[in-house]
Amino acid sequence: MTHKTLGKDGLPLAVKQKLTEVGQQIRLARKRRKMTMQDLAGRMFVTRKTLGRLEAGDPGVSLGVLAAALLALGLENDLARLARPEDDTVGNILDREHHEKTQRIRPARGKVDMNF
Repeated sequence: MTHKTLGKDGLPLAVKQKLTEVGQQIRLARKRRKMTMQDLAGRMFVTRKTLGRLEAGDPGVSLGVLAAALLALGLENDLARLARPEDDTVGNILDREHHEKTQRIRPARGKVDMNF
């Protein structure tokens, strides 16, 4: 990875952009529910400042804070969809390839193969 693709915090810029998008989506969900930052932070049991960091896409905010926000907004099912194995295209391909390589053809028990 080149330095051009890394942000000041050492994270790839693509990751930072995704975190910023998630923060914006949480902010939008909060506003659509007519909740203030103080309201949502209270339901999450965090400070308004922590919620502000989440909404800004700060990578230092814990996964627990994200989960609390989704739960408080009624979006907890979104969390359950993260990194689902059935949606992992690359992982599923690799699993299939590995499974195919490890399959052995065994002769049926009790039968002797007399074909020389």
